[in-house]
Order: sequence, then structure tokens, then C-alpha cells
Amino acid sequence: MVVAEDNLDHQRVIAEVVRRLGHDVVVADDGRSGLEAVAKHRPDLLIADVDMPHMTGLELCAAIRDDPRLASTPVVLITAYLLPGDPRLAATGALGVIGKPFGVPELSEALRGHLNGLKVPQIGHSMLDAVLDCIDTGVMAFDVNGRQLLVNRALGDVLGADKPGVPVGDIARRLRMCRPDGTDMPTDEWPIWRAMRGEDVNHVELMAYDPHGRPHWYLVNARPVRGADGTVIAAVSAAHDVTTRHRTRQYEVCKNKVLSVLAGDPDSPKAGDRILAAIGTTLGWPYLRLWLADDEADVLRPAALYSAAGEPALPLPATIARGHGLAGLCWQTGELIWVPDLHAANAPILPEVAESAAYRSAGAVPVRSGERVVGAISFFSRTRQESDPALGMLLSGIAAVIGAFLEHRRAEGLALHLAAATDEYMALAGHELRTPLTSIGSYVDLIAESPDDTPFVELRDLFEVVHRNSTRLRNLVDRLLDVAGMESGHLALESEPVNLTEVVAEVTGEVTSDRGVVIHTDRLDQVTVPGDRARLRQMVEALVGNAVKFSPSDSAVGVTLVDLDDLVVLTVSDTGVGIPASEQAKLFRRLYRGGNARHTGIPGSGLGLALCRVVVERHRGTIALSSHESTGTTVTVRLPK
Repeated sequence: MVVAEDNLDHQRVIAEVVRRLGHDVVVADDGRSGLEAVAKHRPDLLIADVDMPHMTGLELCAAIRDDPRLASTPVVLITAYLLPGDPRLAATGALGVIGKPFGVPELSEALRGHLNGLKVPQIGHSMLDAVLDCIDTGVMAFDVNGRQLLVNRALGDVLGADKPGVPVGDIARRLRMCRPDGTDMPTDEWPIWRAMRGEDVNHVELMAYDPHGRPHWYLVNARPVRGADGTVIAAVSAAHDVTTRHRTRQYEVCKNKVLSVLAGDPDSPKAGDRILAAIGTTLGWPYLRLWLADDEADVLRPAALYSAAGEPALPLPATIARGHGLAGLCWQTGELIWVPDLHAANAPILPEVAESAAYRSAGAVPVRSGERVVGAISFFSRTRQESDPALGMLLSGIAAVIGAFLEHRRAEGLALHLAAATDEYMALAGHELRTPLTSIGSYVDLIAESPDDTPFVELRDLFEVVHRNSTRLRNLVDRLLDVAGMESGHLALESEPVNLTEVVAEVTGEVTSDRGVVIHTDRLDQVTVPGDRARLRQMVEALVGNAVKFSPSDSAVGVTLVDLDDLVVLTVSDTGVGIPASEQAKLFRRLYRGGNARHTGIPGSGLGLALCRVVVERHRGTIALSSHESTGTTVTVRLPK
């Protein structure tokens, strides 16, 4: 309770009576201090003298009734200045008036009666507070001057609670209130403010950001609170959180837009960009990238991009290694990754991206083709993006659709490629088989047409041509069957620890050249790989032999073997004639030979690189070739340890 009394003797007596009645008491020496005490402590009862300095008891009552926060405060007046029946006392709305002089028994009895009458309203007020804090719907109230009266737990926990009395303008500066599409909503359009103007507001959807910058969507009703004379004295609003419903609708729109792109023109070169744009525009993400795996180089390369209008370009590299940065880690783990804070110390973000990005959070989702991770979609957001199971399922589903689409397109491409390759292979095989057969047939005809008495010595050269070409034909067929058997898996490979360093050293020591070509082995790390030693030696012999064969006289061939922890990298490079870019992708096919090799008369069957490819693939590795005409060729083999 609060006792406002300027006479210290009377103040002590009243306070002592209140304590004996079992209540705590706060005393004030004048009317102004009494008003401050009421605003601060919200007492169950105010006992105030009528005649006080700075503010009389009558003025104190008027000030309390004018403040919606304090208007319900019960008051008992004590007076020696006015008679208890004075109409000015009745106009204050006080519960009762106690005249002076009074005795302790009379004062105790009067105050006990007033306090007993307050028990039911007191319980009701506590119950209302409990109800407001129990419900999930957010409730807030303001007085007619725009000062906050209350905010319940449901709304305060999300948007942050302000102290009573804070003006709506201060709250507007702290909270960014928006329309559902994200555009700013002026303060005078807020439902609570419209209710203060006397309007009943129903089912207005709006968005607000919490202190962490995360958006929440609400469906809001608001009502004015009117006094006895019908004037608006306050306004109250109830906000039902519909964020889950809004996001479900948003995710459905996103999925439909992606499917629409795939159904419309999936073969367009811009299909990937349009898919990312569909995701970005519906989810409010200003920057997305699709990265696809380059299996030969074992890196991710950018395949599609969405950047909202006016967004600065991120300094992303041309390739990303496995496990590096957001996309590389997603590719390596095959797991959906959320990064709520890009600037956190342990955020898996490339340093150059973290330093330059104006984004707050990011994430990445793996793109799968069957069981294989073939890429990743990385996304960036200006608001905090926490892990969301529903959104994770949506992104995983979209990524799976993209993966299936890529696999379908790859299968169509492979079918066309296979048809073209089959035709080309038949032509190449026919050429390689017909050439020795022509020699054999022609020289057999010459032998057959020779007179019966022709001495064998005169026919020896003809027989040697037949023998040489039949041997070439047999070797060609054997190697073709060998490559085909390994490709189909019908030829089993051994699996044992192979000292690859020893194999490379043996091959480079045995390969010779009569044109002055030398082999440099500047770096041969000690490495052991699981596999078939004979087949691995066959692969190294073919690569080194090709390099020596296609190198100019008195030049050098470089061979290195590097240990990269879980990977072994073998490179063989020469300074020969090189290979045109248009032909490089075909060199690992069976029987294909580059035009410069055929036209310069360099012998070969076109099976060496095809055999190397099959051996490397059977050892779960990759082989790649890079070349420039007139500057030479480098073949790189990567094998797992």
C-alpha cells in the first residue's frame, strides 16, 4: 500500500495500522511523491491526505484517473480540510473518506473494511495476468496517447518486451513492422494504432522481425477500449502467430515454380539460373549458386547463378575443392548445412566471402544423382536463417529433382554420344582391321598368282608382309579384347599393396629412345596403392611410351609421383606436337588417334590411352589430359590410397 501524508505524526500512525493489518507500506510526504509511488509500485490501495503540498489529494486522484495504467487504483482519502459529505470528495471516485481526528480503533476498522472489499478485484487482476501469460496468442495494449500498457509473454518472448509507458514511436523504431510481402508498414497503419482511432480491425496479416532479425508473420485483430462516455481511452490487439502456415504456403509456391521451370523448357541453357531465381524470389534469398562436380579435376565448378537486382557480386572462385568453403563441405559430407551467422569464428565460409559479404547467414544443400553427390546449391540471406526441418525437406526435394533432371539429361547425352561413338568406333575398327587385312589379302593374291616353279626365296618378302600384318592383326584383336574385358568387368584385377614408386622407376628406367629423348623424374614420392601391379605397370608404360614417342628429338619427358595424403597424383608431360582442343575429349576412346599423329606417320593402334583409362577407372581413380598444340601434352592420373 501507499500512504501519502505530509504530517509525519499522522503518516507514522497510518503506516503502523496498515502494517498491523498485515500489509506492506510505502510512504510519501506529498501528493507528487504519492503519484510517483503509485506509478512505480501499483499498490492494492492508496491512502491519501486531502491537504498536501505540491499536489492535493483531490489533484492526486484526478491524475490517477487520467492515467489508464493507474485508473483502477483504489483510493481512501483522509481529511481535516473538507467534511466527509463534501461533493468534491465524492467526485474523486474514492472508496471512502476518513475524517480527522481519528483514533487507532476507528482507523483500523475503516481500513479493514475497505481492504476486505478489495480482495475479489485483486484476485481477478492476478488471474487476468496469468491468463494473458498462458495463452499462445500475443496480446498488447496502448493508451490513447500511444504509450504501451502491457505486452504478454507470447509476444514479448518473440519481439522483446518494453517497459510500460514506452511510446509506440520508440517501439516502431526498435521493431520493423512490415506488410506480408516485406515492404515497410507505416506506424499509423499498425492495427493497434487504427484501433486507437476507434476502428475495429479484423484479420490483418503483417510481418515483424524479432531481435535476431528473423521474420515472423501474424494475423492481428485490434479493438478500441472506450470509457463511460464512449471516448477511446485505450486499445488492445491480439496477434496470432501464423509463421508456420505462411512458410508452408511459401514452400509450396517455391516447389511449384521450380517444377514449372523444369516442365517448361528444361533443355534451355538458362534453366539452372531460372530454377535458382524461382527459389530466391519466393524464399527471399538474394544470392544462390549451383555448383556441379568435375569428376576428372575433383573440383566443383559454377553451373548456375541467381543474384537479385542490385546485389553485389560475391568474390567466389572459379573452382572449389572438396571440403573447402560452404559448397565444398556440403559436397564432401553430402549433408545439408546451415550457417546462421556468417561472421562466427567457426563458420565454414571462404575468408574472402566472409569479409566482403553483406549477408547475415547462408547454407548449402547437396545435389544427388542416385547415391552419388554431384554438386551443391549454396544460398545467402540478409536475415538470420536458423535450421528449419520443413525448409530442409523442401530444399532436399528440390535438389533431388535437379539431380534427377541432370541425370536424365546426362543419360540422353550419353545415349546420343554412344550412338555417335558406336558409329565412329565401327569406322575406326573397320579401318584398323581392313588395313592389315588388305595387306594380307593382296600379298596372298600375289603369292597365288606366282608360277608354281617360283623359288621360295623369291616369295620370302611376300610371306614376311603377310606374317607382319597377321601379327599386327592378332595383337590388335588381343588388345581390343583386353580393353573390352576390363571395361565389362569380365577380366578380374588383383588387389594387393603395390609400390607405385617402384613401378614408375622401373618403367622410366627401361623405356629408351633412339632420338635422344630423355626422361626426368624430378619427384617420386614413396607411395603404395591397392591394386593390380601388372595392370598399373601397363598403364605407366603406355603413358611414358606415348610421351617419348610424340616428343621431338633431343627433348625431355617429365614424370612426377606426388603423395597427397589420401591421394596419389602421377603426371607425365612432354613437349611434343600437342593435341587440338577439338580432339582431346576423344583420345580415351578405343582406336581413336589424333589427326596430327596419323598425318605425321607416327605408328600406333589408338588403344594405349583407352587402356590407361580403363585401368585407372578399375582402380577407382581419374585420368585427365591437358594439351596445347605445339607446346606439348600433360596426362594426370589420380589414384586413391
